[in-house]
Amino acid sequence: MKVKSLMTPDPVVIELPATRNYALDLFKKHRVRSFPVVKKGTKELVGIVSIKSVLLHPDEDQLAMLVKRDVPTVHPNDTLRKAVKLMLEYDYRRVVVVDDQNRVVGILTVGDIIRRYLSKNEKMKEIEIEPYYQRYVSVVWRGTPLKAALKALLLSNSMALPVIDDEGNLIGIIDETDLLKDSEIVRVMKSAELAASSEEEWILESHPVLLFEKAELQLPKKPVEEIMTTELKLATPHMSVYEVANIMTREHIEQLPVVKGEGEIIGLIRDIDLIRVIVKKA
Repeated sequence: MKVKSLMTPDPVVIELPATRNYALDLFKKHRVRSFPVVKKGTKELVGIVSIKSVLLHPDEDQLAMLVKRDVPTVHPNDTLRKAVKLMLEYDYRRVVVVDDQNRVVGILTVGDIIRRYLSKNEKMKEIEIEPYYQRYVSVVWRGTPLKAALKALLLSNSMALPVIDDEGNLIGIIDETDLLKDSEIVRVMKSAELAASSEEEWILESHPVLLFEKAELQLPKKPVEEIMTTELKLATPHMSVYEVANIMTREHIEQLPVVKGEGEIIGLIRDIDLIRVIVKKA
């Protein structure tokens, strides 16, 4: 199968120069995790900006500083298997589709592959998710403040974290988009002491402080349980790739907690875990 048969053609792109606020508005409007970034007046690829890069650098307003420039690219006639191998090699959820002049003509995401291939491929009914789900998963407690939850999300390099109660029972899940919806841009005053050189004895004596104003991305002081998703869709180790891909497609979600017995959480199956079957079985 060719990339062009599954990709989204002519995706929304961001032209440089642009600001973080502009990107945030697009993230919230289109409900996607990233956008290709191109040179102004052309569609020549510069890189990709993601929700995670914005969350990692809450005080950076210039979008150019948040762009990931080393991103995987493919051409429309490349194979799906090549695209999947690049996603897994880069640990990246998308490849940008470019022409011979490096101009953006499409984008292929893990979600595209789930919706347009795995959820429609009858052969996937014969393959269980057991070899593919994540066994070691970070979780957060229901009372964890959002700022601490964000730190846990970033440190674990996860898209989502299961939420547990005082007894360790699974009660919800929280992801990057949940945090972004509750974020806001605020203007704050910062200070910095002026550094001194040997010729600037007056600075050494007076320790002058420079005050300046910056726009920062901030999260409200709420616990995780106030914004988490509580209507969970669950998977078990013996469900098929086909079943899980169809749940993800129908519910517009990217991961399912994996449980056994009476709901004991034992892992997480992500959409990017599912696409590994394409490389393994090809």
